[in-house]
Amino acid sequence: MSKPPDPKFLLRGDMNENIHSLLFSINSNVEHLYAGDGKGTVHIWDLETNRIKSQLSDGCSPCFNLHTTNEFDLIVQRRHGVIDIYKMNESNWILDKSSNYGYCSFCRSQLLPKKDAVLIPLDNSAVGILSLKTFKVESTLDPSKLPYSSKLGTVMAIKSLEDMIDLVLVVYEGGQLLLWDTRENQVLSSLTVEQYPMTLDFDASLMQGILGSASEKLEIFQMSSNHTLLHKSTKDLAHVSGISVLSIRPDKKIVAAGCWDGRIMLFSWKKLRPLAILKEHRANVYDIVYSQCKVEAYDTKCLMAATGKDGYISMWDIYN
Repeated sequence: MSKPPDPKFLLRGDMNENIHSLLFSINSNVEHLYAGDGKGTVHIWDLETNRIKSQLSDGCSPCFNLHTTNEFDLIVQRRHGVIDIYKMNESNWILDKSSNYGYCSFCRSQLLPKKDAVLIPLDNSAVGILSLKTFKVESTLDPSKLPYSSKLGTVMAIKSLEDMIDLVLVVYEGGQLLLWDTRENQVLSSLTVEQYPMTLDFDASLMQGILGSASEKLEIFQMSSNHTLLHKSTKDLAHVSGISVLSIRPDKKIVAAGCWDGRIMLFSWKKLRPLAILKEHRANVYDIVYSQCKVEAYDTKCLMAATGKDGYISMWDIYN
């Protein structure tokens, strides 16, 4: 394992201790990073100056996830069952719509851009498909008819699969990973995993995924050509009590694991070889995101940002 690199910068400021979500907004006009905190405020950082440019605050419910469908829409998922949509008006974000789907959860929503919808956790182990056009739950992934439905428990994490627009992975509190066909609202495959899973990510190019839980284990799984989920391997991590976030870099070379104790563990994605451990954070890491293109202000083709319970954001140029 190599010596860990130093962060490029640490973003601090008037943010709540708990920062739950991050989102890059990089184009020819702006280089921004959005950060949603535990008080319900979205802080917009200008990466050219490393200062907060503006803030959005329309409630006190924590911002659990942030999405953008284009340069003019910002979607904020709040913990207490609220989805807010902001529209860009000149240089300001204006709250345009708000929907309360009535379920409080720690599970992050997932954007379905090709369906113009958002996947949201619901009660009774269900996942709703919320239309961004009608702002109604148009359909539901309902496992109640499955023979093991009573053992599923709460929806813990959702992952929509890129290039497979009808397929969604959902992992449940009781230790089941289900592959759903959203068009038919049926389960194509299931896999037993660790109980109390916290996070997962999936690489469609390798048909391989990774799952972290409230344990010291990383679980690697595969999907066959006929959409069957298969266990591949398990990796035990030393001195780790839980994994809160997993994030595969866009180039599929690195996967980062954010731990409950604040460490970020970096692995090569194909062979899961340990690369480095980043120790900049002092408490639970809640989110790790990557820029999808070059960030001129940091002179890197792929910038990584991480944040969590300690209330600041670390910026990294990792093995580029």
